[in-house]
Amino acid sequence: MKTRHKNIPFFIPHEGCGFRCIFCSQTKITGVCRSAEQTAEECRELAETVEASLMTLHDGDSAEIAFFGGSFTGIERERMISLLETAEKYIGDRITGIRLSTRPDYIDGEICDILKAHGVTAVELGIQSVSDRVLDLNRRGHHSDVSEKACYLLKENGFLLTGQMMCGLYGSTREDEVDTAGAIVRWGCDSARIYPTVVFSGTELMTLTKQGKYTPLTTEEAVSRAADCASVFVKNGVKILRIGLHSSENLAEAPFGAKHPALGELVMSEIYYKEIRDALGGAGDNVVVYVPLGCVSKAVGQHRANAVRLENETGKRLSFREDKSLPEYKIRIETN
Repeated sequence: MKTRHKNIPFFIPHEGCGFRCIFCSQTKITGVCRSAEQTAEECRELAETVEASLMTLHDGDSAEIAFFGGSFTGIERERMISLLETAEKYIGDRITGIRLSTRPDYIDGEICDILKAHGVTAVELGIQSVSDRVLDLNRRGHHSDVSEKACYLLKENGFLLTGQMMCGLYGSTREDEVDTAGAIVRWGCDSARIYPTVVFSGTELMTLTKQGKYTPLTTEEAVSRAADCASVFVKNGVKILRIGLHSSENLAEAPFGAKHPALGELVMSEIYYKEIRDALGGAGDNVVVYVPLGCVSKAVGQHRANAVRLENETGKRLSFREDKSLPEYKIRIETN
């Protein structure tokens, strides 16, 4: 049986963040301190979540405990340490470590020491953009130099690092986003997540949309722009963990933006389209396209969209086959 590595998610609902970015749908929470009883109950809930998840693991599977949903290193210190101590007790053969997400401006040397002391192995950093102009327009509360410093500090302390970025932010251009992807590579991130912007009800971004000052991304625009960024990661060996928000992330409350349920699949298909298109230049009329094992459907595209598009553009006849020696997103062609 194939072994799996999974996250055991435990959500910290937007607590720890003292900012309200214009795209954020969650209520700004500042100065909130939980009682000792509330923290103890939260730790019990964490233990129950981990115990239940362990029951679902198969032989050989491994997992990380993952704190998502808020800026974990921004919550009150005692609560953070209590949660880490609870999670740390489970680290062993099946639980390999702890993963968390946070903001770049909530990382410093002291935080790194605390995280290392309690078994944290991976940090996901909400970089979003490296354009200071875009960061200001979206009220992120910091500039790109803070993100750069946080990335280097986390890598120096031995953490696996994921850079999270967004496409289609207010005021952002395709070039801004490709620059952000390039910075995530340069700053040593091991993996990345790409989130095309969606417009949630009740946000300042929704107000700007209704005023005609912001135009939400269409699915086609989101796919194209995310694919440009994803290509940067693919070419530089940075693993893409996810493209697009998960369907459980209140997307019903987002009337505008890139909400396609298979957005990641569409972006992957777009990457293959570009790889194949660039390789067809000197090929003959009948071409066999070899793709990695299990990737024919991505390369051909939904409803054969890529195959039809490429054949119409080039006048060539294409067939697709698997080659298990090829790494992900790599292709080779042969002419009959």
